[in-house]
Amino acid sequence: MSSKTKSYFEKLKGKSNKEKDYVKITDRLMYILAKLDSRQVVSTRQLAQELGVTPRTIQRDIEILNKAGFPIYSPKRGLHAFMEGFSLKRVELNEEQAAFLSFMYEISRSLGKRFENSFKSLLKRVIAKEVDSVFYAKIPQGITLDESLPFLKEIESAINENKKLNVCYLTQEGKEKSFKLDPLKIAFYDGFWYLVVRVDKKDWILKLRLERIKKIEVLDEYFTPPENLKMLLDESVNIWFSEKKDKKIILKIDKDVVHFFKEKKYFPLQKIKKINKDGSLIIECKASSYDEVVNTIKYWIPYIKVIKPKELKEELKGTIKEYLREI
Repeated sequence: MSSKTKSYFEKLKGKSNKEKDYVKITDRLMYILAKLDSRQVVSTRQLAQELGVTPRTIQRDIEILNKAGFPIYSPKRGLHAFMEGFSLKRVELNEEQAAFLSFMYEISRSLGKRFENSFKSLLKRVIAKEVDSVFYAKIPQGITLDESLPFLKEIESAINENKKLNVCYLTQEGKEKSFKLDPLKIAFYDGFWYLVVRVDKKDWILKLRLERIKKIEVLDEYFTPPENLKMLLDESVNIWFSEKKDKKIILKIDKDVVHFFKEKKYFPLQKIKKINKDGSLIIECKASSYDEVVNTIKYWIPYIKVIKPKELKEELKGTIKEYLREI
């Protein structure tokens, strides 16, 4: 066992399980970065052996570093290295990493005091001076997530422990409705925080605005989260997503804006089906309801046209005609 690996395991002595988990993750990432920064090509298998974890754990660590912005590539399957020309000051933060953290701090501020305070504490420990980031991220303004939001701690605990809830919820019509449900995730979409839930015995996925929850009761009943939950969230483009995507939609995109649709997915399960001779684009998407796509289509008018289905075309025509009558 190398001296670095010994030091890694010595840090775990005398710590609680929660502290050990934190130390394990952060030390593994720093260990991998130090290896990469020494201009080494590292292997998943070797790192797994040195750190006493599975190859899958190392793969997840590499993925975390990639998403954090470190330019790691794989010259061969199972091997990893920094892109040529990139280096670190070993495991110490330089101005680039500090700028990245300040960028993340800007995002945390938009999500509420709870996130902001946590990030402030972190920044004080790792940044010696203020650094103005070259990056800027605009997060939609909306309801912040902080400790004053009713029942937040109870909801978090229920999600972590897979416990069912009885919830009293204020609907858009102003009526209170009770649900027995499985709390799955707390999610942020378009400026609002939602509790993503599965209704007991119905297997429906619903999204409840957190500020409209009036009362909850944590039950001594347990549930098993759906295996495809992460996939559902990853494939979503707004809060209108659902498990059953049975509506196939064909759209024509004007040549003047096709570059946007080639670079970003604006619709759920968006695919390019055809590039026309005039430069326009035919795309296909699949939605659980027309609500999932209608607002995006309206945003891109007049550069977008619904080809199929006919009922969606008629719905949009009716909406536009009603609007034109009122202006």
